[in-house]
Amino acid sequence: MARIAEITGRVDAIAGNSGSTGNGFADALQGASASLGATPSAGATAATVLGSSASATGASGVTGAQLDAWMQSKNPGAPLVGLGDVFVREGEKNGIDPRALVAIARAESSLGSDPGARARNNAFGWGPHQTFASWEDNIATVARGLRSGYLDDGLVTLAQIQGRYAPVGVSNDPTNLNSNWLRNTTLLYGELGGDPNGSVALTPS
Repeated sequence: MARIAEITGRVDAIAGNSGSTGNGFADALQGASASLGATPSAGATAATVLGSSASATGASGVTGAQLDAWMQSKNPGAPLVGLGDVFVREGEKNGIDPRALVAIARAESSLGSDPGARARNNAFGWGPHQTFASWEDNIATVARGLRSGYLDDGLVTLAQIQGRYAPVGVSNDPTNLNSNWLRNTTLLYGELGGDPNGSVALTPS
């Protein structure tokens, strides 16, 4: 279903292989501290920051401001920056971790920055060439689609989702870009504080 962009070099940078030793999500939260009303401690990891956020009261335990800070740090000015609240709302409404949605959008299109994504308001490779009326519509549609077409069928980890979302070896992926999908999305989801091998389905609060 999806056509993933090759982002291996950028993923290496996210992982800290470019010389950076800080945690990307925790560092990004520094930029959102004013809106969150709190400053993460210097040694905080993404997981601990998310798990203890007093501002995050929903089932996902993450705020739109946190997601926006992370997105801005990865792709400054990308179309999805500023839509953190939409990710949280649609993710929680459909029982999927908003961080997983953000990770997929980052892996697929650099958060909507790629020309093909911009032309269709389609940051997820959904369809894969479907055009959406807005980025908000795109996020909402993908969140619903992942719920009904994946999570409801028991495909709840990123590894399980890949088999249907970005299968390896399909005829419409002649250069085998889908082989990067799992590595990229799990690395990004982990940086956002999620369990790369765990379920992306939300547990009702």
